[in-house]
This record gives sequence, C-alpha cells and structure tokens, in this order.
Amino acid sequence: MSPIGVPSMAARILFIILTVFTLSAPLALAEETITLTNGEWPLYHSKEFKHGGFGTRVCTQAFAMAGYNVKYHYMPWKRGYEAAANGQFMGTVGWHKTPRGEKLFYFSDPIFSPKTVIFHTQGRSFDWKTPKDFGHLRIGGTLGYVYAEQLEEAVRLKGGHLDIAPTDEVNFLKLAAGRIDVFPCSKDVGYFIINTKLSANAARNIQHHPRLLLENAAYLLISRKVKNGQEIIKRFNESLQILKDSGYYDTYRFESLRGEYLPDQP
Repeated sequence: MSPIGVPSMAARILFIILTVFTLSAPLALAEETITLTNGEWPLYHSKEFKHGGFGTRVCTQAFAMAGYNVKYHYMPWKRGYEAAANGQFMGTVGWHKTPRGEKLFYFSDPIFSPKTVIFHTQGRSFDWKTPKDFGHLRIGGTLGYVYAEQLEEAVRLKGGHLDIAPTDEVNFLKLAAGRIDVFPCSKDVGYFIINTKLSANAARNIQHHPRLLLENAAYLLISRKVKNGQEIIKRFNESLQILKDSGYYDTYRFESLRGEYLPDQP
C-alpha cells in the first residue's frame, strides 16, 4: 500500500502510458497556446504560489498532457471573467457554474470542489439555516463571487449590509478589526489566510460555523467565441480524468494541503 497521497507503482506506469497516448496529438495542436485569466484564490490559485496553487497546477498539467501550452494572465477575478467573456483571452479558470456563464463559455468537468462556510469572531452568538438568518448583520463579500446574489437578497429582506471587498484577505482583515460581522469563504482558503496573514491574537479570535453555505465545483471555462473551444474542453477533460485515475491529482492535493506550494519566505 502506498502512503497517503503517493500513487502506487501501477498507477505511475498507467499515468506514463496514458500520457504518452494522449500526447500523440497532431503537431499543430501541440503547439497551440491557451490564454487564460487567473486570479488570487490561495490555496487554489495564486501567482505567488509554487505551480500557481493546486487548481492552477492541475489545469496546467491537464493541458500539457492534452498537447497544449497555457499562459495565465493574473488580474482581479471579475475583470478577468469579463475579459475572457469578451474574447480578449480564450478562457478563465476557477469559476462556478451560473446561467450567464453557460451562455458565454464551455465548461470543463469539475477541477475541484471547495466547501464554503461562514466565518465569524469568537464569542458571537451565531447560528443559521438560511442566509436570511444572518441578513441583519454586516456581511463581507468578495468581488465577483457567485454567492453575492444570495447575500444581497438576505440583507435586502433583513436590513443588514453587504460590504464587498476585492479579495478574501481584505475581508478577513475587516472581520478581525470588527468592521464586518460574518464572512463566507472556502474553509481551506479561510484558514490559510487566518494562519498566514493575521496576527496570532486575531487568528485565535476567528472561527467558522459548521454548516456549509455551499459546496460548489470550480471549472475551467473556454469562451464560446473560440472556434475549437469544444475540442479544447474535450481534450482537457480526458487528461483531467487521467490525472485523477493515476493518483497524481490526489498527490497534488495533499502536497497543497501540507503547504508545499506556499511561496518561499524571503
């Protein structure tokens, strides 16, 4: 039996065989470069992280196995989404499905599925079943995130306030300073920011409610304006499945959770 997160020898051999088979694409395809927008969502995506974070590494590896180069352009999430939708780039990575998105893009199979929870400070009496239950509070939100409509409806009905910030890190700084009461965020991302960006005292004062707000898969999106967009998605999905079947997907995930993709300290 292999250690957790380490593919077996059989899986490694399968990975090599299937990779060679997948890479037997026409030369013209192998030379194509995919241009994608990307953003800051550590541990999943970050230009500061090794391999660009877990989600970016999976995306890069799957494209390489499918015979494509990939070039990332980092920018704020909302701007990157619109730039890809307008055809400035071929696609974008790390997004949930929305009705508008499905009209603009071809979606890959899920790359990963973050669990979003509600963070709050210690000592606050806080429980909820639907977002309306905390709609009377000051809620932090991150620009471009898909849960914004739920939160806007909750504060409209209950008289609270939705405070949008450009990044998750800014929202945690606001939460620590008492400028917002609650903040929904991926559990893994939240505790990474808490443990690396806040003071020890501030970090000890923040916790999360155990109920999930959502568990929503994140995808690669290729613009419907790209002529061979469906073929790109098809080949990406095939390679993504090879990564998962071989065990390397889980290896990357465990490496990320162990902190191996964190930026080197100066």
